Amino acid sequence: AVRNLLLKREVDFVSVTEYARISEVSRGRARFLQGRKDIMLYTGRAHFFLRHKIKGARHLIFFGLPEYPEFYPAVVNMLNEGLSDKVQEEEDDVSRMPMSSLALYSKFDAHQLERIV
Repeated sequence: AVRNLLLKREVDFVSVTEYARISEVSRGRARFLQGRKDIMLYTGRAHFFLRHKIKGARHLIFFGLPEYPEFYPAVVNMLNEGLSDKVQEEEDDVSRMPMSSLALYSKFDAHQLERIV
């Protein structure tokens, strides 16, 4: 649904799914890290099967909570990945770069929320 909405609105993004070829995933991750793409869709199934390290992310939005509780901290901890290289180039402090995590859920996700919190 999110992918279809982004395509409909002609938003420039990369997608990392479990069905994508390795070359597509590598190319998309590189473009995201370099800042040529502002949005990356990373599916929970891709994380389950492939466990990619996503570098360069500063903001994270969960559309629904992860199936497994250990996925939430694993993905949130990726916010620091790849930013230290940029900071050394700019001679800036990592703590100055704003980062955020947002999880969207409904009352039907109560059991999944209990596992995370």
